[in-house]
Amino acid sequence: MTRLRSALVMAAAGALLVLPAAMGTASAAPVAAGAVRAPEPGCAKLGAWGQWWADIRNVCGHTIRASVEVDGFDPSCIQIGPHSVGRIGLDEGDDPYYAYEC
Repeated sequence: MTRLRSALVMAAAGALLVLPAAMGTASAAPVAAGAVRAPEPGCAKLGAWGQWWADIRNVCGHTIRASVEVDGFDPSCIQIGPHSVGRIGLDEGDDPYYAYEC
């Protein structure tokens, strides 16, 4: 029984010495994760936009009221039908960041 116990202790000690070395080599080369862009919450999604205007897509099956976030005062909310696109007016120099439901 003593010989069996000695063999088990030696095997366990060997495993403890090998395991950290394997973990060290596995984590030595970090893998760069790609950029994760969270989807906009809700039904309102910013579509195309240009100077003086922005399109808001309603991706849901019901009517919504929506606007866009800009630097300064946000434009008044507009009503957009189910699965439709609404165009909202912007002030000069406004760049919309995202659309949101009002």
